Amino acid sequence: MIYRLFAVVWIFQILSLDARAQTNELPPISFRDFETPASAIIDSTSHAVVILEKGRSDIQVDESERELRVIHRYGVRIKILDKEGFDKANHVIPLYKIGNKFETVGEIRGYTHYIDGKIHTVKMDKGAVFHEKVNEFLNLSKFTLPSITENCIIDIEYEIRSPDIFNYRTWEYQDDIPKLHSEYTAIIPALYNYNVTLTGFYKLTEQKSKLLSQHFLLNGRRQDCSQLTYIMKDIPAFHEESYMLAPKNYKSAINFELMQYYSTNGARQDLTKEWKDVDRELLSHRSFGGQINREGSFKRVLSEIYTNSDSEEEKARRIYSYIKKEIKWNKIYGKYSQFGVKEALERRNGNVGDINLALISACRAAGIEAYPVLVSTRENGLPKTIHPVISDFNYLVAQVRVNDKKYFLDASEENLPFGLLPLRCINGNGRIIYSKKSSEWIKLENEISACTHFDVSGKIDDAGKFKGILRVTYEGLDALNRRNHIQGFSTLDAYIEERMNTATNMKIEEGNVDELDSLDNNLVERYVISMDFSDNLREENFVFNPILINRMTKNPFNLEERNYSVDLGSRQKESYSIAVQLPLGFTIAHQPKNIALALPETAARYTYLSHYGDGSLRVKQELSLNKAIYEVDEYFYLKEFYSRIIQHQKVDFAFTKK
Repeated sequence: MIYRLFAVVWIFQILSLDARAQTNELPPISFRDFETPASAIIDSTSHAVVILEKGRSDIQVDESERELRVIHRYGVRIKILDKEGFDKANHVIPLYKIGNKFETVGEIRGYTHYIDGKIHTVKMDKGAVFHEKVNEFLNLSKFTLPSITENCIIDIEYEIRSPDIFNYRTWEYQDDIPKLHSEYTAIIPALYNYNVTLTGFYKLTEQKSKLLSQHFLLNGRRQDCSQLTYIMKDIPAFHEESYMLAPKNYKSAINFELMQYYSTNGARQDLTKEWKDVDRELLSHRSFGGQINREGSFKRVLSEIYTNSDSEEEKARRIYSYIKKEIKWNKIYGKYSQFGVKEALERRNGNVGDINLALISACRAAGIEAYPVLVSTRENGLPKTIHPVISDFNYLVAQVRVNDKKYFLDASEENLPFGLLPLRCINGNGRIIYSKKSSEWIKLENEISACTHFDVSGKIDDAGKFKGILRVTYEGLDALNRRNHIQGFSTLDAYIEERMNTATNMKIEEGNVDELDSLDNNLVERYVISMDFSDNLREENFVFNPILINRMTKNPFNLEERNYSVDLGSRQKESYSIAVQLPLGFTIAHQPKNIALALPETAARYTYLSHYGDGSLRVKQELSLNKAIYEVDEYFYLKEFYSRIIQHQKVDFAFTKK
């Protein structure tokens, strides 16, 4: 917002701009383009490959409105290798709202080239482009190229005109298919000073700079520009895998951030701030600090929320429950309030900002220490920590301090217990705002592990029929996820019926769920189950694997190399206690070994213990992931750790008649 106010000061001083540069067209198609190059980045998993990708951004005058625009030109040539690569013919262009105006797209061109003795080209019809309004901040333009076949080549070109003159688009070199050549050029006026950073694992192949003397006319004076070109070649595809943050945190990309610019009289305008400036701005903002100071909205109802005999923590817990009950989340994120605390209470709904600012205000009205914490959600990307970039944050939570304990709170989640953050908020560091002069980075983490425990007990009769009890206990984020899943059903009975209908290797005869609404307690499911092992019972032999449910069969870590960390969101634990009575007269012939596996410094641990005696088999298994984040150099060990667990769980118990 402040950046755009600066722009208004001098935007109308522009008199004229050099003629528009030629659209960034791709070179003519040739037979050589159809030859799939021998490259290490193209393998059996590659279904398409980018032959050439080029982009160019510069500032121009919009003659119709006498305003500046950033013109982003884009062109890409892709070879479709097989049918699984056909989806690359579907293209989506996101267009964002900047201030009160949307970005626009034009000059969209698409071509499909294929060989039939000679090169044939099919041009995309203009009517193939469809426009969709997603919400008040985002539009999409979509199109699909025609006549797609294996080994064809597609060309896509278009131009985006953006009113956001202070931001050049981030250029991502990596995508889900490999690229042979990706090139981005930024033309930056000498009046601008950008911080240009390369993020990601891969480095630039080539970097070029050129001075464009007197490139455009400003206030009757010609201004120079820098033409900066950044090239990267032979870029491997980026493969997403389980347990990761937003891909944009890891993809190799060039980022531009405007630090300062010079006005026509030579005065320097600094756009970067210090945190003390941001703290003051936020706490002075009507939709942020102005809502925290709404303590009067709660003082008259505090006596209805808690009693004077309640401890400070009990008061905080009751206020937390009260806010969750009084203001329902409308599923909109935000670090600022959407309606304001007073109106949100009247409407009984609001965005994340409304809810958690109300929580902070109510706690302060009760004399409880509470502070706002700025958060960037996992899908939004990690916030920059070198200097303040408020637009990096899209969410707000609270930190409450009682009895020398600190609790993160997010009252937007109906099924979230006191002191736990949802997974979307576990994303590096947040910024806690203490006052108009003080704030600091704070680690976003849950102290409670995500735990699931399976308890199975029962008996197998002489015909191989098993009947018993399955008890599943959930804690932490596992309990939150299960409660949210159950809440998606019209009734609890409907959920249990769905469990009965979808159970694959067992029959659920009846069941119930305990502590569904007691959020501070573990969630417990209890089922009467039956299974048929008659096919495993052959005369004098019986084969049985007691890991009846959730047996691990697929390794979640399969990449040859993973250049980004494994981020689980919290420590995790999964355990089994199994007690099964077997038919009389069997003795054990073969069994899985009792083992204990561990990563260095017990970063993860797996134990398996079994005992058979008097016809009773008892097994205890436990997998503990004792870190929320595993770094890149731990990936191979974690992958191997899971491989050994999977192999171990494949081993059955074998029994024979005495």
